[in-house]
Amino acid sequence: ALNETLAEHWKTITDDFCDENGVNILTTHLYMNKRGTALLEEPEGEKPIKIGNADMVYSDSIPNQIQYTALGHLHGFRNIGTEEKPVVYSSSPLCYSFSEAGQTKFVSIIDAKPNQNISFEKIELKSGRQLVRKSFDNVDETITWLTQNPNTLIELTIESDSFLKAEDRKRIFQSHDGIIYLIPKVKNIENQKTEIAEIDITKDLEPLFVDYFKSKNANQEPNEELMDLLKEIQKE
Repeated sequence: ALNETLAEHWKTITDDFCDENGVNILTTHLYMNKRGTALLEEPEGEKPIKIGNADMVYSDSIPNQIQYTALGHLHGFRNIGTEEKPVVYSSSPLCYSFSEAGQTKFVSIIDAKPNQNISFEKIELKSGRQLVRKSFDNVDETITWLTQNPNTLIELTIESDSFLKAEDRKRIFQSHDGIIYLIPKVKNIENQKTEIAEIDITKDLEPLFVDYFKSKNANQEPNEELMDLLKEIQKE
């Protein structure tokens, strides 16, 4: 129904106002696709609550008078139309989530004249910080990369057998001001149990603390710093 309504509405407008004496452009923020092709992936944060593809609009709804269609909604560059009649997602100006890390962004510069095919040029956007996903298993290597890549926003994964020391965490954050997420990950997790099914509360305090800590921190062992602190608390 949405597709049919828009097609009728656009046809009425173009029949009334679009002729060969002017440039005819449609701009709209819609989830549009070419009929019969695979669904285009929507970006994180843009996915609406929907039933099936009830909000899908097809490009064959665009009236023949339209020379160029500029679309919003999808964050990557795509032309779902033809060379003669482009239907273009020019992309978002910046990456909006780390699912778009490494994605190049563009603007579309068009050359438009009445009653002629419109040509366009993709211009890569190079300003602004890039979103990067990086994974390391060595703190010193992490800091070296961070200091060499200051103009980035980072989702940083640190693989280790034990929980990061406060000193190492401090060094990492002091080396770069663009760390958005710091994610701990257990090494060789496929060879380990990811969950502790049951904690034996009859154990002594230290092994009981280790079990509890692992259950709350993706099976990572507490580091020496935390264990020393526990012993200090026990003495007091």
